Amino acid sequence: MPFRSSITYKWMLLLITITTVPLLLLGTVSYSITKDAIDKKVADASKQLIRQTVDNIDISFSGYKDIVMQLITSPEIMPLLQKIRHQDESVVENLSLTSKLAYYTAVSPEFKSVSFMTESMYIKGIFRWDDQEDYKNDFYHQTIAAGNDFVWFPTRLGLYSDTADSHNEMVFSVSKQVFNIHDGRQLDMAVVLDIREEILSDILKKNAGSELGTESFLIDEKGSIISHADKSMLLTSVEQWFEENGSAALYNEDAEDSFVARYKGKEVMVNYLKLQTNDWRVVHVIERSSLYKDSDRVIQVIVIIMLAGIVFSIITAYAMASSVSSPLKKMVRAMNQVHIGNLSARIKQDPKRLDEIGRLQHHFNDMVAKIEELLDVVYQEQNNKRIAEVKALEAQINPHFLYNTLDAIKWTALFQKANNAAEMARLLSRLLHISIGKGSDTVLVQEEIEHVECYLGIQNLRAAGKFDVQFDIADEVKMYRTPKVILQPIVENAILHGFADQTEGGVISIRCREEGKRLLFEIVDNGHGFEQAVYSPEQASFDESAKGASFLGVGLSNVSERIKLICGQEYGLAITSRPGEGTAVTITLPIMKGENSDV
Repeated sequence: MPFRSSITYKWMLLLITITTVPLLLLGTVSYSITKDAIDKKVADASKQLIRQTVDNIDISFSGYKDIVMQLITSPEIMPLLQKIRHQDESVVENLSLTSKLAYYTAVSPEFKSVSFMTESMYIKGIFRWDDQEDYKNDFYHQTIAAGNDFVWFPTRLGLYSDTADSHNEMVFSVSKQVFNIHDGRQLDMAVVLDIREEILSDILKKNAGSELGTESFLIDEKGSIISHADKSMLLTSVEQWFEENGSAALYNEDAEDSFVARYKGKEVMVNYLKLQTNDWRVVHVIERSSLYKDSDRVIQVIVIIMLAGIVFSIITAYAMASSVSSPLKKMVRAMNQVHIGNLSARIKQDPKRLDEIGRLQHHFNDMVAKIEELLDVVYQEQNNKRIAEVKALEAQINPHFLYNTLDAIKWTALFQKANNAAEMARLLSRLLHISIGKGSDTVLVQEEIEHVECYLGIQNLRAAGKFDVQFDIADEVKMYRTPKVILQPIVENAILHGFADQTEGGVISIRCREEGKRLLFEIVDNGHGFEQAVYSPEQASFDESAKGASFLGVGLSNVSERIKLICGQEYGLAITSRPGEGTAVTITLPIMKGENSDV
């Protein structure tokens, strides 16, 4: 027997499924809940952290704007500016102005340089911009166009020089148009404060962490990275670090948002928040894989438990299945022995086993014992049947002796000119021949009609023809089969009871036809009739107590029972009768086709 069809395999599969499926569901649900909880907590923490970062940057930027306002409202600096702006040099250096501005850079080391410029003049502050004419023009025109507003310029590589040396440094700037503090008139002069980018990267570093794989950086409204701990990413576009347009959400008009994207080849959670001071945005990136280290450990533990559960299930299932399959295999072997005829096969029972298997073994042994006993009884009955058959063969000599004797009486009567006696002997011989036949329960319809004709011939010879018989038999039904000797008892009852005390005018009509899948005999007489309820084949028996019971005698009961035994319970007799109107008997039979009888 294949292993997959064995009980052991099915038990093991069932227990492994019962063990594994709940663990899989538990692991999936646990991981999903943990993941969602981590995502929510990290997103909330990231948003809180990024808000704090934005607040710190906004506070710093607010301080820078205050410094700018102090510069353009200083009573020491403004007179110098008024004096310098009337000079004709395109680039002006003023020692007094430089000395005044040195105070601010000393107090605030994050400042790199302070510069003043008009449309035609650049006024050097602490350091001088070197070879940056495009910046000078852009800074001046954008600042003047902004009117009284502050203008913020993103990070750039600034080239600075003084009397000692020249050097480069990453800076971002804030500018404002200079105005007259006395009457508020704009002086068409811009002040530009350059601030070291390191100030922003130091603030952003507080959001970064190596364990969680986080990064924070600042971008301008065009998506350029203007501050990052990794200096190689400065001044690059944020789009080149995100895959599949993952940075598109950073350009939304929303001041704050959170989304998942691919960043540097990794799946990350991105949070950004716009500054209050300008349109720059702080972006916080967290690697999602680093968030789920704890939940991954939970999954690992669940997998280990699941594997242990599967191993335990296999061992338990095998032990349990063996406890069931082993006795069943013994029973199968015993059944195979019984199948090949060894009825002495028995299962060795464990008296301590009182479960279903034990009861099944007990009943199996008991059943086989009873089968063996019944076979012995059947064997004995077969022997008795053979003895009876021998006796039946011997008894066949008596009917043949009777036929031969009647035939001798017939010829003796003919020799003695007793023609009626001879005819009666012939009819009686033929009637007995059809009745006995060869032991079959059925005969052809035409033979059953001949049987009735023989009986009626004898009765007519006895009664000197005081009744008439009419036959209406369809040709197509004559070769159908019917239980034998079912018409004669009905005709006999009609003659004995229907025509009692009637000297002439008696008529018996016998019809046979096929109706659907049934064969119908109708025997109708015009005799005395009787009072009775209609009898149908579905009734169990005749009502012997009813009036007319003399008609419904033992002969009809015998006919009815034989029809039901041979053809089925739905077949039999139906009798209707009324006093003075005669009696009608309908016999309902199935269509039974067969060969000619040898009767």
